[in-house]
Amino acid sequence: MSAVKKDFGASALILQPGIIAGAPPGEIRPPGPPGMTPVAVEAVAKAAVAGALGQKSGVVDGNDAIAAAANAL
Repeated sequence: MSAVKKDFGASALILQPGIIAGAPPGEIRPPGPPGMTPVAVEAVAKAAVAGALGQKSGVVDGNDAIAAAANAL
């Protein structure tokens, strides 16, 4: 995380999901930790694009925060 901040400064967006839902059809992945709801891969992608376009910066930590950031755009 410090390398990203060093190279990109305040404009950087760092996403830290716990577990991402949306495996390709037919792919079996192990379940996440008990009680953790996965964040949709579309929400992660939407938040990442917002960061690439300069609409969002900082650290977005956790599935709920990523989903909220994606919904706010």
